[in-house]
Amino acid sequence: MKLLYFPGCSLKNYAQRYEKSALAVAKRFDIELVELKRWNCCGVVYSLASDSVFHHIAAVRNLIRAQEQMHETGNEKLVTLCSMCYQVLASVNHRLARDPEALETLNRFMDEEEDYLGTIEVLHFLQVLRDYVGFHKIKESLERKLENIRVAPYYGCMLVRPKEVAIDDPEDPSLLETLIASVGASPIEYPFRTDCCGSYNVVANKDIVKIRVLRIIKPLLRNSADLIISVCPLCTFNLEYGMKLASRELYGKSIPVLYFTELLAYALGLDYALDKNVLATLNKLYEGGEK
Repeated sequence: MKLLYFPGCSLKNYAQRYEKSALAVAKRFDIELVELKRWNCCGVVYSLASDSVFHHIAAVRNLIRAQEQMHETGNEKLVTLCSMCYQVLASVNHRLARDPEALETLNRFMDEEEDYLGTIEVLHFLQVLRDYVGFHKIKESLERKLENIRVAPYYGCMLVRPKEVAIDDPEDPSLLETLIASVGASPIEYPFRTDCCGSYNVVANKDIVKIRVLRIIKPLLRNSADLIISVCPLCTFNLEYGMKLASRELYGKSIPVLYFTELLAYALGLDYALDKNVLATLNKLYEGGEK
């Protein structure tokens, strides 16, 4: 199976390990992620302004690129890994599908591009694993069963909001918990798994990130979490950086933060796709759990 893939900016920079592990997992299940040609930044933030559609141009350009290239895959699906990219692309797509006037305005403005027809379906890689691979297939494919490893799922706020483009129940998502259980690990229940990590306040006001991360991490330390798995490069950065900022309040304790694809790659025996520090962390937990 071939699917068009939009990497976004972060996965080509500080989140390269996310992309590497995801591509390996996809390949393991005979899915080829075909990188979108001439992609650009997704636009970063979905504009809520109802009287202007021009903030959506960056996202629409990428949707047009997918439209131009869909003959290579034989379908109209576009896969992302970054939660922010998913939310922006899916939200813009959702609006244009329901607002023909906005779509016409953008198409007329972008007169050097082919018209966007509104037929592309934007997916997060988690949806691909759930809907096209299946958790039963993941379970059957394990090289390591990660028993006795306690994993905290962290969704952040972009994958389950707004409800129109949410990939799971916005109030009570379970996709990550199901994934964790499928590799034999134990998902930890805690109240702040869909709370915002502080987002871009890490640039403007680090104290906000510190406060948000403290709120998320404290119950996980009380529940003896071994790992946190994330679906977003910015969330991963903020959780790690926030724990450093809050080191005194956390009494010097911290919890490793990995991408969900890294946990999955390890369980599938795809060690070649893992950063050496990530592999060392997982080996330590796995070998400790075997004793």
